[in-house]
Amino acid sequence: MENDLRKQIDELQTELACLKQELEKKQKQAQELEKSRSAMLYMLEDLNKLTAGIEKAKNEWEATFDSISDPLLIHDKEFKIIRCNKAYAEAAGLKFNEIVGKPYFEAFPKMERPFKMCLKAQEMQEEEEEEVYVPHINRIFKVRFYPIKKDVEGKYLYSIHILEDITEAKMAEERIKDEMEITSHLLMIAEATAHATDIDKLMGQVMHCGHKIIRCDVCLSYLWDRDAKIFRPAQCYGLAHEFIPIFRTEPLDDKIEFVKKAMGKGEPLTLPFPQRGEDKGEGAFPWLPNINTITAIPLLGKREPLGLIIGIYKTSREFTERDKKVMQGISHQVSTALEQAKIYKETVNKSMELSHKIETIQVMHEIDKSILSTLEAEDILETVTRLVSKVIPCDRTTVVLVDNERGGFIYKAGFGVTFISKGQFVSFKDTSGADVVKRGITEYVSNLAEVKGLLPLEEKFLKDGFLSHIRLPLLVKGEIYGILTVGAKRHSAFTPENLSTLERIASQIGVALENARLVANLEELFMGAIRALSGAIDAKSKWTAGHSERVTDVAIKIAGEMGMDEKSLERIRIAGLLHDIGKIGTYESILDKPDKLLPEELEIVKQHPKRGADILSSIKQLEDIIPAVKSHHEFYDGTGYPDGLKGENISLMARILTVADTVDAMTADRPYRKGMSMDKVIAEVKRCSGTQFDPKVVEVFLKTINPPATYRR
Repeated sequence: MENDLRKQIDELQTELACLKQELEKKQKQAQELEKSRSAMLYMLEDLNKLTAGIEKAKNEWEATFDSISDPLLIHDKEFKIIRCNKAYAEAAGLKFNEIVGKPYFEAFPKMERPFKMCLKAQEMQEEEEEEVYVPHINRIFKVRFYPIKKDVEGKYLYSIHILEDITEAKMAEERIKDEMEITSHLLMIAEATAHATDIDKLMGQVMHCGHKIIRCDVCLSYLWDRDAKIFRPAQCYGLAHEFIPIFRTEPLDDKIEFVKKAMGKGEPLTLPFPQRGEDKGEGAFPWLPNINTITAIPLLGKREPLGLIIGIYKTSREFTERDKKVMQGISHQVSTALEQAKIYKETVNKSMELSHKIETIQVMHEIDKSILSTLEAEDILETVTRLVSKVIPCDRTTVVLVDNERGGFIYKAGFGVTFISKGQFVSFKDTSGADVVKRGITEYVSNLAEVKGLLPLEEKFLKDGFLSHIRLPLLVKGEIYGILTVGAKRHSAFTPENLSTLERIASQIGVALENARLVANLEELFMGAIRALSGAIDAKSKWTAGHSERVTDVAIKIAGEMGMDEKSLERIRIAGLLHDIGKIGTYESILDKPDKLLPEELEIVKQHPKRGADILSSIKQLEDIIPAVKSHHEFYDGTGYPDGLKGENISLMARILTVADTVDAMTADRPYRKGMSMDKVIAEVKRCSGTQFDPKVVEVFLKTINPPATYRR
């Protein structure tokens, strides 16, 4: 029993030990649990603090979010609003519960689709900002875009938009831009007016710049016509193409009310324009539709109106004080430039007029000089017709002389005519110029194309492009000697001043022709006397008949081949006719003697060159030919007579006459011999070249023999 009790005690002790161990374990667990509870309490306290901080941060964030004055929103990837601030709700005009979950482009600003930046963000692209105009509130916003939080596909789940109101900034920017544009165009006008001499170019620039400055739809300019007392169209800008021809042909009456007011006040005027069915501006611009408002900027000079700039607006327009000041500035600037340009133009016109008068005087002087420098009618007429074109704007000038015997005209001098040659005859019946001769008055035709029943000559002129002409009779001793004509290839080309100038020129030509005719008559009388004298010399013997004429012909051929001028040829002619004038004192018995002359008779014959020079010495007009007459028997080698001159000491005319005289003497029959054949004459001339004859003259003479049969035997 004791054993059982001990066994029970042992079992109890063992169980007690186990309980003790379990108690210790429980105590440890309780201690651990206490520690955990304390930690939890600490954690709970920290959590409470964190929750309070988050709540505070949330409240602060929401307060900050709502305090932003610019509309702000957050949307998801389907563009639905998940949060917005008060500014956005006010802009949208909706409550928060009406906004959240709604696509932002259906709330504010209302659009057909999201912002471009949102669409690009879905395409994995980013764009920082975008501008949007909201018409119903007339505001402009700059939209900034901030994408946040991507999904597994890399697409943005949320985006923030801030809409910054930049309306005022934009307006300020536009104002600055407008100011810069206005200033730029004002400077352009200033530059144009500073160098203005061409009024059309100036007004064209003013229209271009003025259109921009006063911001009108159409800009028109008119210039004052002092003589007609109206404003004539100048330049325009902004006018539809179909209205430009009407504008160009429609002047502006100075009696129109708004024109009178603008010019009377001397300052820009703006006013509503009467609509259709009303007065329509008292007759102004009936051809131009849809005019709502106009502005009239007067252009005034110191003593008279200069013009008017009209700005036309199709819609209503309010004008500020600054607008009016700018328009006033344009008025002053353009008026000053216009007046300067007009003064410059008037100065140029007066200068041109003065220059033209000086040129006319100079031309008249040149005509006088040409008349005095030559007495050849053809030379005078050619010179004068060329000079006429310097003072008269013409395309042709002609002089025709009257040929009453044949009943027509001879084209004598001029230029510009292609279908008639100089010297050609035109019958009276073929030209209206016959009326000038018949009636003795000036003929003026302003436009040949309008004349009915043109005669053949005038038809040719019209076909050649000539439209207008003036014909003036050329009077010599009260009789019509010819006609001076100037023509032009444009109608109405001539002025009364041109006619006055031509009348003076025609008068000068008449005097010149009279002088030339008198001189020609004198020269004809003079040459007639010389030929008569020459014939009298040759008539002293039947053997010398025609000798002087033949010598003259040969001498002129040689001189012409040597390139002598007309004046020298004329002297050769006279010298040839008079080279034997000294034979007047020679006895016919010696000249007609059939036998060889005795020495004393030969000496008498040898005296005729000197005697001829003595006879001519009293005639001043013949002093140039005396050396030729005296020396025509001098030999090139110095063995001739009367002075034994040699080589170049003998005058060229004399050397030419020596060859011509000897050739005719050898080919002519004489009482004591028959004339030589040309072949023998040529051989003899060649043989005596360098002794009796100048080799150069011989060489030229041989060129003139064509054919030899032209010489007498």
